[in-house]
Amino acid sequence: MKKLQMMLELAKLGADSESIQISSSQLAEKVGCSQQTAARWLSKLSEEKLIKQNAGAQGQIIEFTSKGVDWLKSLQQDIQETLEAELENLVLIGEVTSGLDEGSYYIGQKEYQEQFKEKLGFEPYPGTLDIKLDRKSLELKKRLQTLTGRKIEGFSTEERSFGDAECFPAKVKGEEAAVVMPSRSQHGDNIIEIISPTKIRDKYDLDDGDEIKVEVEI
Repeated sequence: MKKLQMMLELAKLGADSESIQISSSQLAEKVGCSQQTAARWLSKLSEEKLIKQNAGAQGQIIEFTSKGVDWLKSLQQDIQETLEAELENLVLIGEVTSGLDEGSYYIGQKEYQEQFKEKLGFEPYPGTLDIKLDRKSLELKKRLQTLTGRKIEGFSTEERSFGDAECFPAKVKGEEAAVVMPSRSQHGDNIIEIISPTKIRDKYDLDDGDEIKVEVEI
């Protein structure tokens, strides 16, 4: 882990593209270790031919070798492939929870219903299945929020305005469904709302606290 910290910090300082000058005490402060540990790791990275290290007037002159650059790029690729693999098989897990009894009002709006049918291929039951995510799934939800879903446009009536939402097709207990992420919501960050042509809660006799999985299609 310290090797990775050192390499990343040196890359941030520009050592992957040019020579930089930094003392071991300065580097130690940046990565949160002792000056002796930083000096020892610089020597180790030099021994592994990941960096070139020479004495300078005000510290060490350091530059990545081609091997060091390749090592960092390979690590970046491994991380990217891991994240993409997780997203391709994104499964959110949580507990069924009671909502705010507003889902039927919003989902039942004609303008929303028409867009759901056009962009998701089904007319949802007028209501949402609310799920309180576990900790790991909450992190996956944050990652999901960085992606582009199927946009549901907001609209206005004489009484009020209704916001946009992003939808992601999904499966819940094998039923066709979608995760709805409204642009504005009264729910906490750990809650997701599910729509489906089936009233899943009743069909599967689900109670608050029952565990449930949502298989999101990316």
